Amino acid sequence: MSRVFKLLGSRLRVGVAALVAVVAVLAVAACGSGADNVPAATTADARPDLSHVTLRVADQVGQLKALLGASGVLKDVPYKIEWSDFSAAAPLLQALRAGAADIGQAGDAPILNALGGGAPLKIVGATRASARGVAVLVPKDSPIRTVADLRGRTVSPTTEGSIGHYLLLGALKEAGLTPDDLKISFLAPPAASAAFDARRIDAWVTWDPYVALAERKGARVVRDGEGINSGLGFVVATKDAVGDAATRAAIADFLTRQRNAFTWSTQHQDEFAKIFASLTKLPEPVALDVVRRRQWSAPPIDDGIIGQFQKSADVYASAGVIEKKLDVTPFFVRSLTS
Repeated sequence: MSRVFKLLGSRLRVGVAALVAVVAVLAVAACGSGADNVPAATTADARPDLSHVTLRVADQVGQLKALLGASGVLKDVPYKIEWSDFSAAAPLLQALRAGAADIGQAGDAPILNALGGGAPLKIVGATRASARGVAVLVPKDSPIRTVADLRGRTVSPTTEGSIGHYLLLGALKEAGLTPDDLKISFLAPPAASAAFDARRIDAWVTWDPYVALAERKGARVVRDGEGINSGLGFVVATKDAVGDAATRAAIADFLTRQRNAFTWSTQHQDEFAKIFASLTKLPEPVALDVVRRRQWSAPPIDDGIIGQFQKSADVYASAGVIEKKLDVTPFFVRSLTS
């Protein structure tokens, strides 16, 4: 499995070097009006010609590309899709911020970190997955049994502002601890994996497929994200992409196809896991663990979704991850139709 982690790391380097990206994800554009004055979704009888559009999509560890390919939802796409792959949300969002990608998906926490840092992004869709896919891991023979046992230990919540970081903050609060009670080491996923295997860190807080890979090697879950993480992810797009009529229409179409792919994956888990393993080079048992645990869906953007995102923003502001309290409402665009 170390070969798998090396492959994931090399994909990150290639993706960042090429800065060609981007993302995709999860699905669902909600109905309603946007938070800013972006053009309305194109009507069927005034739809722009998409044959000359290239939608640059950033992916994480090839998961979205595998899903869309396996489900067959892209067979008649009227535009070109250009993929780029990243090992985590942070570099993916950096590519978007640099204008090297049009659209991408990530968890709520890293998106907040990007928005708090002034990234010119808009949220165009929402996704949800089981929060069990993010977890605090320890080696199988570790004496650590509870989050309280992390006191004085070295822990990597992977990258700062990640969903792993959010889980660590929530788990520490739940256990009556603060970040000052332990040593936090922020590491990219491949580096964190290597440090975990070499016992240079006592615990690792990460997400699938890294959780599934580590579990298959014997790691134990001390606390997963249920009850702390929302499981929310968001599809984000650059302001330029949302403001261009043709690209905007392609994004709306992509979101619909992605939502259909989510439905397919839930109904065909075993079939999807085999294809997912083949395309991502993950061991098939690991791929099946990820697919069964994830349970993707695409809820509409509504006041409840925005409220949950605001809660995450408030937690990060209190922890100093973002510099000041952030009002998330203006970042949402509700006018893309599914």
